[in-house]
Amino acid sequence: MINTLLEATLPLSVLLVVLLLAQHTLMSRLGAVNLYALWLAVPMFLLVKLTAAVVSNSGYQNPVYYFTVSLPALTVPEQLNSWLQASSWLAPIWLAGVLVCLTMLGLSYLLSRAQFYRASPVITKGFSGSRQADDQNGPWITGFRTPKVLLPNDFFSRFDATQQQLILKHELTHWRRGDLHLNYLALAIVSVFWFNPLVWLAYRYYRQAQELACDAEVTRNAGKVEKIAYGYALLSSTQQSPRTWWPLTHHYGDFNTMKQRITQLQRQHGFSKTILLSTMALVVIGTLLLQQPVLAEGAKSAQLASVTRIEPRYPIQAAQQGISGYVRLTFDVDAQGKVSHVRVVKSSPEQVFDKEAVRALEQWQYTATGVAHKDQQVQLNFELDLIESDIEQLKVTPTTDKSTS
Repeated sequence: MINTLLEATLPLSVLLVVLLLAQHTLMSRLGAVNLYALWLAVPMFLLVKLTAAVVSNSGYQNPVYYFTVSLPALTVPEQLNSWLQASSWLAPIWLAGVLVCLTMLGLSYLLSRAQFYRASPVITKGFSGSRQADDQNGPWITGFRTPKVLLPNDFFSRFDATQQQLILKHELTHWRRGDLHLNYLALAIVSVFWFNPLVWLAYRYYRQAQELACDAEVTRNAGKVEKIAYGYALLSSTQQSPRTWWPLTHHYGDFNTMKQRITQLQRQHGFSKTILLSTMALVVIGTLLLQQPVLAEGAKSAQLASVTRIEPRYPIQAAQQGISGYVRLTFDVDAQGKVSHVRVVKSSPEQVFDKEAVRALEQWQYTATGVAHKDQQVQLNFELDLIESDIEQLKVTPTTDKSTS
């Protein structure tokens, strides 16, 4: 998992930089709706990347080699295990960050839900899921299965009938287009890639593009008078900024994009499927091209051949007690054939032969192929009574081919 994330971080960062640098140009030439649609390139890239990684891993299974140790050691081993490799200590840190993000999102959901249900139910034209707060919070919409709109305490006095209708239409447009659910997906991506500052910056601009696209949709068929009323409503909501901001809600008066939102009321751009489909095609093709080295690496894994194998020492205490067992290990081989990142996958009995197995495997040498090979496996069998110890054993498993039955 960590290796896949690290492999995806650089191309994802490049994609985000391109989108961030092109924001102004895309906005002026394509309009808010198309700009917002282009952010779909991010989850599309991650989906293709993950699918390609799964296919490459399932398409070739690294074989498990069995190596048997039979000679008891004469001295107690003194060498300790090597320091933890990067893949082992990065995983807990990454997982801790993900849990912190998810905890904050869960807390945000509970607090916004509590705030909504503390408010008083009100009847609004064309929508029944509205409540009115006792303070200036709102207007914003939230919800997963059903939309819930929170209105500020002066909503009916601050806005006239036309503005009220446009504000509610804005919030419900978020719901009908699936913006809230897409935002859940965006927050999931942020939580997974929390260590990348570009992801946080991109999320901010993504949310701004979302608001701009919603404005464009609401005012697409609006007349001049309605657009003016809509603009005044935006300015009024900005002046009454909310005390709190929840990442799982959509607030109507976003101050950061207010200048753009007012400006774009004067011009409209239609949605272009051609632009969106062309961009998605480029993302898919580019991701698959980037994945080619990984696929090639998997195809070359079968070419590995051992040059030097250091036999592990049989622990004296285990030999004296007549204990046999095995240790299955996973390791990487670099382009020069050197073994690294040795990890114990399974052992029996646990911790009896692990140290000697790791010590020996770290000294093995393979042929230099010029390509790094990840996640190779070997099983070291520690046996006291051995027949034909010089024969390498290969694991053979039954097939499920119906044609042979």
